[in-house]
Amino acid sequence: MNFLDRTTQNLKRKLDQKLNTLRRKGFDPTSLQFRLTLGLTAVSLLGLSSIGSWTSWQMRQMLVVDHQNYLKTLSDRLPAELAARPADAMDSQLQALVNQGESPHLWLWVKSDSGKVLATSTNLASFPGDAALMPQSMMPLQPEVSAVNGRYLMLCSTPLRVEGKTIAQLYLARDITHDYEVQNTLVNSLRFATVLAIVLIGTSVAYMIWRSLQPLRQIDRHMNQLAIAPSETAGKFAGDRSAHHLQLDDIPSEMQGLVQAFGKLSNRLIEADDQQRQFTHQFTSSISHEIRTSLSLVYGYLQSTLRRCNNLTDSQKEALEVAVDETERTIQLLKDLVDLSRINSDTMEFSLEPVVLNDLVVMALEMSNLSGATVKIKAADDLVVAQADSSQLVRVVNHLLENAARYAKDQPIVIQLSETSNHALLQVCDRGCGIPLADQARIFEPFYRVEHSRCRSTGGIGLGLAIVKSLVEGMQGQVTVESQPGEGSIFSVMLPLGCPNSSLPHRLSQQNL
Repeated sequence: MNFLDRTTQNLKRKLDQKLNTLRRKGFDPTSLQFRLTLGLTAVSLLGLSSIGSWTSWQMRQMLVVDHQNYLKTLSDRLPAELAARPADAMDSQLQALVNQGESPHLWLWVKSDSGKVLATSTNLASFPGDAALMPQSMMPLQPEVSAVNGRYLMLCSTPLRVEGKTIAQLYLARDITHDYEVQNTLVNSLRFATVLAIVLIGTSVAYMIWRSLQPLRQIDRHMNQLAIAPSETAGKFAGDRSAHHLQLDDIPSEMQGLVQAFGKLSNRLIEADDQQRQFTHQFTSSISHEIRTSLSLVYGYLQSTLRRCNNLTDSQKEALEVAVDETERTIQLLKDLVDLSRINSDTMEFSLEPVVLNDLVVMALEMSNLSGATVKIKAADDLVVAQADSSQLVRVVNHLLENAARYAKDQPIVIQLSETSNHALLQVCDRGCGIPLADQARIFEPFYRVEHSRCRSTGGIGLGLAIVKSLVEGMQGQVTVESQPGEGSIFSVMLPLGCPNSSLPHRLSQQNL
C-alpha cells in the first residue's frame, strides 16, 4: 500500500468519525431535511451572489463610464481647439489650452516626443505622483482607472496635432478616489446584506422544512413504538381502538395518502398482534390445563406408589424417583408457561403498594430452595422502599436467585439494595461463569439459553428470566444485566420508589444466610 492509499484511508476514517460524531449530536448529513436545506440554501446563495455581483459590476461601470465620458470629451475637445488656433506662439497656446481645461480634481500636462514638459496645469503640484516621470505605458489612449500612491485616478492621453502633424502628447488625470471609496463602501454593504440575507433565508428554509417534515417524524416515532414493543402497544390500546390513531396537524396534501395507509397498516398490525396474543394465551391455557390435569394424576400415583410399595428393588425405586422428578419438572414448566402467557396477555393484575425490599428479600430467601448456596444481603442503613406487588416481586427475586445459584460455582451470591433519586434498586450478583456480550441482549427471551446444547446439567429451560422481565415491566420497572465472561453477572431490578411509611414492619436490613 503506497503513501497515497494510506493517506486516503486515513482521511476517509477521520471523515467517518466526524460524521458519526455529528449523528450522535442529532445532525445527520444523509437526512432529507439536511439535503433540502443545503440544496435550497445553495440555490439562494447562487442567486443572491449573482445579483450582488451584477449590481456591484453595474455600480462600478456607472462610476467608471461617467468619468470616462468626461475625460473622453475633454481629450477630444482640447486638440480640436488647439488646431483651430494660430500656429504661432505655440507654447502660450498650449498653456492657455491647459489652463482652460483644468479643475480642482483634474490635472493636465503636455509633453513633447522628447519627454520635455511643454505646459502644465497650475494645480499639478497636488498630483499624487511625478507627472513628468509618468511612463507613457501608464497613460492609455482610452480612459482607465489606475491606483497611484494610494489614490484612484482616471488616466488617459491623446496626441496634439497641428496641420496633420503630431507636435506633443496631452495627458489627463482625474482624481476619483472619493467616488471610488463611496462605491466600495456600498459594495461591501451590499455583500454584507447578501450574506445576512443568505443566513436568514437558510434559517427560514431549515425551519420551514423542519415543520413540513413533522408528520414524517411523527410517523417514524409511532412506527418505532410499534416495532420496539408491539405487544405492549397492543395491550395499551386494546380497550380503545381509536387511541392509537396517529393524529397529525397540517398534513400536506402529498402526504395524506401515506398517513391514511400508515394508519390502516398500524391498525392491522395491532389487531393481528392482539389476536395472536389472545390465541396464544387461550391455546397455552387450554393445553396446559389439560396436560397439568393428567400429569397431576400421574404425579400423585407415582408418589403414592413410591411411598407405599415396600417390595420395590433399588433400581425400581430409582426409576420411580426419576419419573417423579421429571413429572414435577414438567408440571412446573407448564405453570411457568401459563404465568408467562397471563402476563403477556395483560390478564394478570398487579397490586402496587409500598414494599420494604429489605424484608421482602429475607422473605424470598426463606421461601427459596437454593441447595445450600450462600447468600449475602447488603443494604444501606435506611430502608429501601419500592412501589411494587410484593407477591410478584418475591417470584422475581426467587427466579434471580435460582439463576444465580445455578451458575455461582459455590461462590457466595450477593443481594445489594440501594436507591437513586427516582428508583429503588435491587441487584443480584454472582461470581459464576458470566454471559457473553452477544447473548446478553437475548437472555430475557423465552426458552433462550446461553448453553445452546440445552443440556440439563445446570437445570432450567429458559423461562425464568423471561418471567422476571415480564413481571418487572408489569410493575413499571426495568431489569438489566451486566456480565463479563469468567467474572460473573449482575442482574439489576429498578423499580419506582415507594413512599416510606413508618407503620411498615422492618425485619432486617443486612443478613447473611
